[in-house]
Amino acid sequence: MNWTWFHKLGSPKWFYGISGRLLPWLSVAALLLIAVGVVWGLAFAPPDYQQGNSFRIIYIHVPAAMLAQSIYVMLA
Repeated sequence: MNWTWFHKLGSPKWFYGISGRLLPWLSVAALLLIAVGVVWGLAFAPPDYQQGNSFRIIYIHVPAAMLAQSIYVMLA
């Protein structure tokens, strides 16, 4: 297998060129997948048998808390 295309990504010139072309497509894909995940998590997930619909906040709260803690660690 020829891996020279992968080694080129170590060069900033090649990396910025390739990532600049891929950024619009990956941004659209990311936004679409985030929207699908939010809809599935908040609208289609069945309610918990003990907590009902209040359990669904965990689908938003946990990723938001992890993101906040990650940002805090990066700032330290």
